[in-house]
Amino acid sequence: MCAPGRHTDRGIRPRWFDLTGGKPALEVLPTEDGRSHAVLERLWRMPKGEGRFVTVVVPEEFRRPSLLDAVNRTSFRLKLKLHTEPGVVVADVPHVAAAGEQAPTRLVCRVLVANVHAGSLRAVNYARSLHIEDARAVSFAFDDEEARALTRAWERQGAPLPLDLSDAPYRDIGTPILAYLRELTADPDVVVNVVMPEIVVRGWRRSLHNQRALYIKRLLLFEPRVILTSVPYQLF
Repeated sequence: MCAPGRHTDRGIRPRWFDLTGGKPALEVLPTEDGRSHAVLERLWRMPKGEGRFVTVVVPEEFRRPSLLDAVNRTSFRLKLKLHTEPGVVVADVPHVAAAGEQAPTRLVCRVLVANVHAGSLRAVNYARSLHIEDARAVSFAFDDEEARALTRAWERQGAPLPLDLSDAPYRDIGTPILAYLRELTADPDVVVNVVMPEIVVRGWRRSLHNQRALYIKRLLLFEPRVILTSVPYQLF
């Protein structure tokens, strides 16, 4: 679907048809009440539930990696609103223009797991619903004791994805996450869908729960051939 704004290509319908052959069809939304409202109103009419997901894929084109540019866009405000919508999963697909870039042909999926709880299991169920052949969970443990505890909890839950464990020395997850993903994307044919469970709470507790998620989003925003998919789990 398209929620047109000032800079939307007026010829988007025929260009979309030329690109896709008309499948999927492009739905152009009325935006009299604002672009974000148009998208939300369309989503409210779609069936959602505990075992059903609606994925909103947000493609973004950047001339250069710029966090300031990213947060000043309408798409950023839309993504913030979507994270509070039950049953809605947000897949962020940023792209930094690069000459001669090779289009990837193979998709792999990795679910980031910090703890075994309802939110992480929901993210695993979402990843399985994508039917991606190469799908695994991955966790970055600070020490051997934490790694063993996580492995036991994973096995007790009977989680349906294999779990990769990596070390996170000095309690830094940024460096090992990038190293892990870059080992995959070293193959120019590969794009990685990183599925991240995100706990969504109301009020003053929100900032306490979202620090890790925000850090990972900033870390991976402009990482080449990485899609970051946030699977919210609502706590009320």
